[in-house]
Amino acid sequence: MTGFTLVELVIVLVIIGVLSAFAVPRFFGENVFLERGYFEELTGAVRLSQKTAVATGCPVRFVLTAASYAARQQSASGGRCDTSSGSWNVPVVLGDGESVDGSAPSGVTAAPATTVVFQPSGATSLGADRTITVGSASFVIHAGSGYVDVP
Repeated sequence: MTGFTLVELVIVLVIIGVLSAFAVPRFFGENVFLERGYFEELTGAVRLSQKTAVATGCPVRFVLTAASYAARQQSASGGRCDTSSGSWNVPVVLGDGESVDGSAPSGVTAAPATTVVFQPSGATSLGADRTITVGSASFVIHAGSGYVDVP
């Protein structure tokens, strides 16, 4: 009878163990998943900011830095937006009451840093369309309509 000896089997198992310890994490790193998750979160926040401006009739300012984002409105005065106010201190909120703001996961960044004001018509304060990139994914905020295009 022929077959493998116990020593040969142990050596093969050790080689497989070493390879899996060093090679597998390189193929299945979590950074790609974190980037995609943050990308989806960011596109949703920008879309909600634009829709909130249209629905409320009050401008919404969306501020994006490399590591965070936040959406705010101007305070109301007499039941209307106080567009003369220079402060953007009212957070835009989700349906569950949480404010639209967040931070990028460790090792994930968005570029370029951008401040966009969505008007009640949906249009933006941008002079031209803006492409936002998170990792290898990107989306475009169209200046004239505020439409968020995910190619």
